[in-house]
Amino acid sequence: MSHPLGMAYLTLGDLDPMDMVVAAAEGGFGATGLRLTGHRPGDPWPLDPSDADQVLRLRDRARAAGILIANACTYRFTPDTDPSDYLAVLRACETLGTATMIANAACEDQALAARNLAAVADMAADHGIRIAFEFIPVSTVPSLGAALRLIEMTDRSNVGLAIDALHLWRSGGRPEDLAGVPPEKLYVVQLCDGPLARPEGEALYHEMRAGRLLPGEGEFDLAALLRAMPADAEIEAEVPDDRHAHLLPAARAARVWRATSAFLERQHHGATA
Repeated sequence: MSHPLGMAYLTLGDLDPMDMVVAAAEGGFGATGLRLTGHRPGDPWPLDPSDADQVLRLRDRARAAGILIANACTYRFTPDTDPSDYLAVLRACETLGTATMIANAACEDQALAARNLAAVADMAADHGIRIAFEFIPVSTVPSLGAALRLIEMTDRSNVGLAIDALHLWRSGGRPEDLAGVPPEKLYVVQLCDGPLARPEGEALYHEMRAGRLLPGEGEFDLAALLRAMPADAEIEAEVPDDRHAHLLPAARAARVWRATSAFLERQHHGATA
């Protein structure tokens, strides 16, 4: 099954959800990820997922724009995570037709993180939603191996992986590391490019949040990464780049869409706009 090419939330992370669906669609994307709350439910955010009217307005805006809200991101599991706080988010996802939640962790107690992730996954399953876990080099789950161990501890069929190209390379990983991962656990791939040399300190944080390169501009073997993913994986372009912050949102989105679409065409991949 071919999914529409999606725009990851962070690509236009300065926009609120209502504006993001329009900018992504005007830029050419057929899908987008959205942040429905802050990193944790209850954190300040322009949208309240427990407000049914707000959620319906967002759904209608996305439908009018002709764009799928592919995922809700990115939820950070911390030591004080209360799984019940996610119920409103999951209900909103179901209303929006959003089948994937992306999560990461900032919790040294991996057993606690796994228990909380399992509890949310059980609620998510009731709403037809899966959880794509994203490892991040500066988090408590910093690598593919660490993420696989956490997923094994969680032991839920609807918990798999989101593979961010930047995080894979910056954690010391490479596409061939995915060979041993069951294909059914590879849910999402997020494409960007960069140099092979890893920046350190604040430069690493800046690269993650605002200094990524378009597919084809850097040295990552993105073709190998794409080959390592199953054919039904969701593909997102995640290219926040503050060098182009002066452009209108739709123009920023279009720039990313053109480069990512051209890359996928060169790989003869079936992802659509």
